[in-house]
Amino acid sequence: MHGREYPKGRTLSRRDFLKASGALAGAYALGLTGCGGEQGSSGKTTLTFLTYELPDNAVFEELFRRYEKKNPNVTIQLQKGGTNYWEQLDTRLAAGEGPDLVRIQYQRMGGYASAGALVDISDTLDESFGEGFVPKFWQATQFEGACYGLPHHTDTFATFYNKKFFDELGVEAPTSIDESWSWDEFIDIARRIKGEGLAEYGFAMNWGGGSPYRWLPFLYQNGGTLLGDDLKTPKIDSPAGIEALAWTQQWFTEELVPPSTTSKSDEEVEPLFANGTIGMMLNGDWVLPAVGDLFGNDDAWGVTYMPRRVEMASDLGGNGLCVTSDSQYPEESADVLKFLGEEANMEYFLTEANFLPTRTSLTERTLKYKAYSDEMNLFTEQSDTIPDDMAKAETIPTFIEINEKMADELDLMLTSGQSPEETAQNLSAIIEKSTADQ
Repeated sequence: MHGREYPKGRTLSRRDFLKASGALAGAYALGLTGCGGEQGSSGKTTLTFLTYELPDNAVFEELFRRYEKKNPNVTIQLQKGGTNYWEQLDTRLAAGEGPDLVRIQYQRMGGYASAGALVDISDTLDESFGEGFVPKFWQATQFEGACYGLPHHTDTFATFYNKKFFDELGVEAPTSIDESWSWDEFIDIARRIKGEGLAEYGFAMNWGGGSPYRWLPFLYQNGGTLLGDDLKTPKIDSPAGIEALAWTQQWFTEELVPPSTTSKSDEEVEPLFANGTIGMMLNGDWVLPAVGDLFGNDDAWGVTYMPRRVEMASDLGGNGLCVTSDSQYPEESADVLKFLGEEANMEYFLTEANFLPTRTSLTERTLKYKAYSDEMNLFTEQSDTIPDDMAKAETIPTFIEINEKMADELDLMLTSGQSPEETAQNLSAIIEKSTADQ
């Protein structure tokens, strides 16, 4: 199965797929190999679902049991990927041994769809199915006018703050999104935290570990954009782009953030926040339980909105659920996706696992979360500010390649004194080369 025919008539060899997806060759399957889906002697169809090693797997398994109760001829087997999740997935797909169902980060969706690794499920959905989802999330699962997955959940960024420090400064955190801080106000608070000796640094951001794309909201907050309407032409080398880069560089030149928290750092910022090294933290909703555990006192910290400039913007996070081209049962697998996409089932997953909704009807309600419900609903409100254009840019087929090189360029600017102007020019050239054959 090393050379095979994929949807849209595209044939990929193992080498071609590894090149297209950026995978590393190697034996990463860790006992997970075997073509997706099989029919047992009992007549039952067994589907495999590959996901990350996360606590929310228990919620998936409960939903699978509910599906199996309605569909007694189907069994769904949950498989957990390890720390090298993407290498595992890529190696299995390249060998024709992928799972039936897989969880994929939105930023990687375009790459997998364009490489022929995913099934176009459009024909299995009602024409109005996509109308139930927030457009920016629905388009994140689309490629060349076809649907390659379910936009199952999202997450985003907001500002965490130390209540004791704010009390000492006499600062009140915004309680409505319309009152969110400007860039200048945010930086002024960071300077005061540092200048008055409350913390060694004013703040830090979680954008390392392969996630430099989390910087992009600042570009859009400043009225800039990464790509033109054709999703190929670079637009970052602009006054708005250069200014956003310069503002970020300022964090480091003024020593408002720890020097170890650059776009290529693996330093976790949550412990720095909990131990008082930083006074604020730009981070995602998924860290709420960890922050609570580290502090041991939920009254010691709070969450407010992202800062803004020309407009509001925040990070695109979350995952789509997809059927791989290796599945021997694509229709049955797609039916599982539709089940997971039903409003009640999505609400159960979100509120139990602490993720944000992608269904319009759920974004319009105040959901009752199992933990940190008030904070999670604030994050849901913040998720409405994820720019549509940014979501489109982050889901093009070559975005992961751009993302990897963006980490290098941002790091050079932050640690080696590369100018914002040169950084913008280099990023523009990287984008132009990456999207040339897209």
